[in-house]
Amino acid sequence: MNEKGFVVVSGLPASGKTTIGRWLAEALGWPILDKDDFLEAEFDKFSAIDMARRQQLSRKSDAIFEQRAKGQSSGVLVSFWRPSDQLVSYGTATEWISELQSPVVELHCRCDPAVAQKRFSSRTRHPGHNDALRLDGLARQFDELAPLGPLGIWPCVTIETTDLRDIDTVGERATEEVRRLLYSFATKG
Repeated sequence: MNEKGFVVVSGLPASGKTTIGRWLAEALGWPILDKDDFLEAEFDKFSAIDMARRQQLSRKSDAIFEQRAKGQSSGVLVSFWRPSDQLVSYGTATEWISELQSPVVELHCRCDPAVAQKRFSSRTRHPGHNDALRLDGLARQFDELAPLGPLGIWPCVTIETTDLRDIDTVGERATEEVRRLLYSFATKG
């Protein structure tokens, strides 16, 4: 694909953002920048990580993520994004994305909150995430976040990611819709 652009992959934690993002990046021939990759590289610098350090490293990895994205002309950007109109302090801020030099579209992964919670509870991630400490209140948090839907800042494609057993079909649909949106940018200019 010759087009330039960025795809912001959004959705609940454990909604399939990384799975879809990696599939999409390969299909488009673009790099994938996943905030968790930067965060886990920071985790590896410490033998123990409490929640305060985790928060500090999360903000540091947000800055690295932003810097790397700004150095690209295209890419698939994966994170749990902080809703811009919400009063929450967690998630990756979105304000800097408007500074990117290529068109931006959003790919929102809509997933049943109960399924996302089950995935979150059963997945194995770097211990620095402290996921076991975050399980209390998880159902309430997911139920509160799910109705927020897409970020609503850029043109958006929403795909259903509750069932990812046929990732090829889901990925092909996502790629087709993203290409359609990016093509609309190219034909306007």
